Formats: sequence, structure tokens, C-alpha cells
Amino acid sequence: MAIVGAGPVGLAFAGWLANTWGDRANRIAIFDAKPLEASARDPRILALSDATRLRLACLGFPADATPIHHIHVSEQSRFGQVRMKADELGLRALGWTVRYGDLVNCLSTSLERRGVKIFRPANVKYAHRSAVDSLEVLELEDGTEYTVNLRVDAEGGLYGEAGERDQVVDYDQWALVSEVTLQVEPGLLEGGNTLAFERFTSEGPLALLPISTDQQQYSLVWCAPLAQVQKRLACSDAEFSAELRQQFGRRVSIKHIGPRKSFPLGMNWRDKLVQGRRVAIGNAAQILHPVAGQGLNLGLRDAVQLCRSVDPATVAQEHRLTLALNEFEK
Repeated sequence: MAIVGAGPVGLAFAGWLANTWGDRANRIAIFDAKPLEASARDPRILALSDATRLRLACLGFPADATPIHHIHVSEQSRFGQVRMKADELGLRALGWTVRYGDLVNCLSTSLERRGVKIFRPANVKYAHRSAVDSLEVLELEDGTEYTVNLRVDAEGGLYGEAGERDQVVDYDQWALVSEVTLQVEPGLLEGGNTLAFERFTSEGPLALLPISTDQQQYSLVWCAPLAQVQKRLACSDAEFSAELRQQFGRRVSIKHIGPRKSFPLGMNWRDKLVQGRRVAIGNAAQILHPVAGQGLNLGLRDAVQLCRSVDPATVAQEHRLTLALNEFEK
């Protein structure tokens, strides 16, 4: 089996599959265009549900992941607020934040111990069905070919970078992201519990996610039309801090603004996840708006479900594989 894409979804799928396949884990191979060092340096912040953390625990989870104990939800120019607390729901945390590179590094180390073959940098340039036995043939950029019973696409990139999709919804919004240091209003903090903010504005949602347990370091995701995002990218740190403070009122004081970046927002998906001996999961199957932080979590849930559908005997027999993939697609 070949998995194309060594992001969190592809790596986690390979790990869960290796746990199931046991001594046949060496029949699983992952191909990724980036070297591990490049992925491990990726500073992006991921938001994971507690259910995802539990699913990943058998493979390894970054020790410095930050728990989200409480979430404060409000709407600009409206009275009222909602505060969700993990302990009231009997949970260790409502969610977790982790750096992309840390998670990839942790999962890659886990796969090496399980005997999974990881090829990188290895860019899959072409793919076709073998005329002899209908197997999937992958051709790398250097001309090397690999013939596999099943290809799992797990690399989709960001919205706008994922190639052709059957359905596309452009939200006419961009996300501005940064890491910021805040002073949260003392009355909002309860003991050592970390606090995330979700703020709905007329331009779009704005989120502050804790990335350390010191209650000061946050990841900012600010969604707005492109023109507004461009203005905020170009303004000074002082101007940016003043506008951010205006969005939140007295709840937070901004102490430091890190580098600002942006990317387009939208939703797209494939009408069919399965094409012969090829199946798509994660961002290769669908890309969602980040407002609820569910894209990666749903992608990992897809990976869990597919793992339950394919065992070595099923992958080896085309008829059984077709039935299993069709059932997965439902």
C-alpha cells in the first residue's frame, strides 16, 4: 500500500494501519515531496479535539501540546457570552493546540519503530493503472516506479493549492494568522486553566488559541475580506494591536505581535473519494473553513474509518478491496 502525503493524516493513518497489520507493516510505504526537516520546522498551529488526542495516544503525542481548558465565545456588539469548561463536561481538555512540525516529527518517529517505509523527498509525478494486472503504478520525479495494490491520497494542502475539485465554495475571506502575547483580564481566568477565545464579528470569526500554559501566548486567526486583511498586514504593530484590542474590548491587552501571514479561505470536496484502487482522505478529500477547527479532526476520523476497512487480505484481492472501499465511501 502507498500513502501519498506525510502530513498528520497520512502519518497517523500509516501508524494505525501498522498497529493492525503487525509484522506486515513493512508493506506500507509513505511518499512525500518534502524532506522531514522541512516539515518538522513548520510552525503552524493545529487545533485538535480531545477525541483526536486519545486516538493519537497509541502512536505518540507531543509532550508540549497545550490543553484548552475553557472557551469563551462572544459576538461583537451583542450582549451575552458562552463559556465552556472541560471539567464540567468530564474532560481533561476541550481541545489541544500543537505545532504542525512537532506532530509530524512525533508521528514519523513512531512509524520508524513500526517498520513503515517512508520515502522523502519523493515527489509522485505520475500515476496510472497497470495494463497487465490493473494495479496502481506510481512514478516518482526521478523516474523510479512503484506498483501498489492501493494508493491513499492524504496530501491536499491549503484551500487554493489542492488542484481540481468537484465542488468549490469561495467564502471571499482570508485568514490572517500570527502569534501574540496577551494580558487577559484577570476576572476571565480561573486558576491555571487555559482560556481560548472565539469572537464573531461582522467581517468574520476571530479566534485566539492558547499555545502555552502561561495564559499569555496565543495563536491568532482573524478572518476577514481580502482588502481588510491586506490593510492589517501592512499596518504597524501598534496600529494592529489597537484594532485587535477594539475587536475584543477590555478582555485582552496586547503586549507583542509576531510576524503576520495570510491565506485564502474556502471549502471544496470531491464527489467521489474512491477511483478504482485509489482513495482520498483528509485535505485530499475535502477542505473546510477553520472556524470550528474541525478540518484535521475530521480527516483523522476518515483515516480511522479507512484503517478499519482495509487489512492485508482485503488489499490483496481486488473484489474484496472494491467492496471495502465502496463501503468506506458511504
